[in-house]
Amino acid sequence: MEIRNCKPADLAAVSEIENASFDEPYPLDLFVRLLKNFPQGFRVAVIENRIAGYCIVSPLKWQRVFVIASLATRPDFRNRGVGSNLLGDGIRIAREVSVLNPFKKLVLQVAVQNTAAQSLYKKFGFEFCGTIKNYYGRDRDGVQMELEL
Repeated sequence: MEIRNCKPADLAAVSEIENASFDEPYPLDLFVRLLKNFPQGFRVAVIENRIAGYCIVSPLKWQRVFVIASLATRPDFRNRGVGSNLLGDGIRIAREVSVLNPFKKLVLQVAVQNTAAQSLYKKFGFEFCGTIKNYYGRDRDGVQMELEL
């Protein structure tokens, strides 16, 4: 598995993974903006010359935190360590950038029902910070988790 910076040519595959992974996927134009705004935080995992997953870490400068904007693995590459490797890589990038900038935390939101993802985040030291009512729509709450950098 290779983890590298995302390239514009990778965005179609990233969008496919997003669409296969989430009920309300981000549109392609958002990925274009995220790649342009903080390219070093937009990473992809490549296996067998295919994009197997991606992780997007983005700074929220006014809050002095990084956010994991999205993390997903292609369905046929799940349970092969892709998400764990991408998450570890994203944490590394946030920590490296925070050495030079006053960023304190890496935050994320995940669906209450997505216990598998919550378990993964806990393994990496993320802590539960609260529930966000209707974060994913009516009666679809989210969980906020944070990692001190």
